[in-house]
Amino acid sequence: MTDADPAGTDWVPRLGSLQVPPQRAALIRSLFEFAAFVADHPELPLPTVNALMIPGGERFSEGMREVEATATALGVTPALAADGAYVASRRIGLVWVRCVVRPTPYGTDRDETLNAHASTGRLGHRTAADTAREYGAGGAR
Repeated sequence: MTDADPAGTDWVPRLGSLQVPPQRAALIRSLFEFAAFVADHPELPLPTVNALMIPGGERFSEGMREVEATATALGVTPALAADGAYVASRRIGLVWVRCVVRPTPYGTDRDETLNAHASTGRLGHRTAADTAREYGAGGAR
């Protein structure tokens, strides 16, 4: 399909009408170009596609808020993973989309945040006490 159109414009929406920052427009275009590559090469194995979002911020609590916002957008409930990461994930078609924040091994922000979330019941089956037993007061193994 891209052989007929070297620029790949059959697969790429005209981004001039989208009101997105240049970085988002570049990502959207890259996804369409990747789709064209997959269509053009049926002889290759079907790829696995994972989209990973890593929140910014200096504190675990800031990252948790971004994971929660992502979870809301994805229509899922975030969860605390066994390794202490706070994760929102959902499969969209054949693509796994995840937003992950990992705790820092230092400071009390992580413990305070986990305790606050445990009191609201947003940690699923794990509690802050479970995490404290597993990781100790310092946060990471």
